[in-house]
Amino acid sequence: MNDGLAKSVQSFTLNDKNESPQRHFGKSSNLVLMRMAVDMKKEVMGDQPIPIVNRRPEFWTVYPWQRQILRHDQQDSLRFPAHDLLWALIDLYFIHVHPFFPILHRPTFIRAVSDHLHVRDHGLGKVVLCVCAIGSRFSQDPRNHPESTTSENSLGWPWYQQVSQVEAIDVELPTLYKLQHCCLSAIYLKGTSMFHSTWEVIGLGIRFAQEMGVHRKQKGQPMTVQNELWRRTFWVLLGLDVLVSIDFGRPRATTDDDFDLELPIDCDDEYWENDDPARAFIQPPDTPSASSFFVCYAKLLEIAGLAHRMLLHIGKKVIAFGPNWDYKVVTELNSALNQWMSCIPDHLKWDPNREDGLFHRQSCILYCFYHWTQIQIHKQFIPRSNEPLMLKFPSLAICTHASRSVIRVLEVIERLNFEVLPNFTAPVHVAAIVLLMNIWRNQYSVVPQDTSKDMDDVRHSLKATANYEKK
Repeated sequence: MNDGLAKSVQSFTLNDKNESPQRHFGKSSNLVLMRMAVDMKKEVMGDQPIPIVNRRPEFWTVYPWQRQILRHDQQDSLRFPAHDLLWALIDLYFIHVHPFFPILHRPTFIRAVSDHLHVRDHGLGKVVLCVCAIGSRFSQDPRNHPESTTSENSLGWPWYQQVSQVEAIDVELPTLYKLQHCCLSAIYLKGTSMFHSTWEVIGLGIRFAQEMGVHRKQKGQPMTVQNELWRRTFWVLLGLDVLVSIDFGRPRATTDDDFDLELPIDCDDEYWENDDPARAFIQPPDTPSASSFFVCYAKLLEIAGLAHRMLLHIGKKVIAFGPNWDYKVVTELNSALNQWMSCIPDHLKWDPNREDGLFHRQSCILYCFYHWTQIQIHKQFIPRSNEPLMLKFPSLAICTHASRSVIRVLEVIERLNFEVLPNFTAPVHVAAIVLLMNIWRNQYSVVPQDTSKDMDDVRHSLKATANYEKK
């Protein structure tokens, strides 16, 4: 994928053409992959106009209720949901979000809110309002809308608008609450027309963590709830950093050379505390852990992040390390993926026919992102319609197979009626683009294959992502 292709994105852009300067979307972004697919189509079908060339304003407009958050004074007293709604939203958050983004420790969080600490502590109050904002996405309660609208796109804004600003300049040291605020803000903003702000918020969170030394091994530090929450929060930020940086085609805020912090402990919240300190943080051997998901997910995103870092500027790597550098890197990344797959615990292994439950849903997300990571490794080497293979690997075939697998997982997600966070929809978007590339590339094949099933999968993915347009 050459620099000329990246530059051609200027005429096929997510930016408002009247904006100056415009946001940058680099070579790893989905936008460039889309541009490549469109170019393939032109080569096959001629320079036909693209039916949809303009952004739909309902998903890009900064709404009046959103502009209010930009003027909000962070020193104002916080306004929380009514008692019944507050606890309903907290429950929804821990049901739908916490098993996938373990930013909080449920028992201590519930105790703190029950003791009204969020009313007295501004930092915790911001975290609680972010939790309420995210929980609102799973609620039908009209009190989650701003007074001026009933648009489902506005769900959670009454709570988030009060805490939208993450202060980069502060006389106080960054606190755990501040890091959690950054994580939760990024998760909420990803599902809004202000999604572009997630990159900056995640970067701030990582800088705050580095300022406090959270990125380094804590030798000799006791295992405490507080210390483990710092570690959890940093790993969530790392994962978000990988996802958003790949989506936008921009550099990450940090890389694996910059930290040596251990992974979060594979132990569920209810086993963190014990009257006997020797028994704290010990998962019963006969009890599968819901925390295993995030440990596996974090390891997987490390591989995706390495692919993003090592393969984005191949030309520089060839100069530094010699020819066939790209082949060596892809071989190592494929090996790392195989190793990752072999280490997945039994309760998270893929079985499309397993009974519905949390582990099945976690397995769906894991395997979606496994196939997504395969695509991240190989997408740079998909040849244009009139080009030979760029590697000894059949990159388009690998990406196409991975994309079909993503759609098969999507079918299971739909059967389970599993409402996925917007943060987890990236594999479906990428799969649709790759399948279109395969369909158009097939036109150049000596023996064209039947691609009707791939076209059905593209329609399926578009229909699935349309379900998220309201929220």
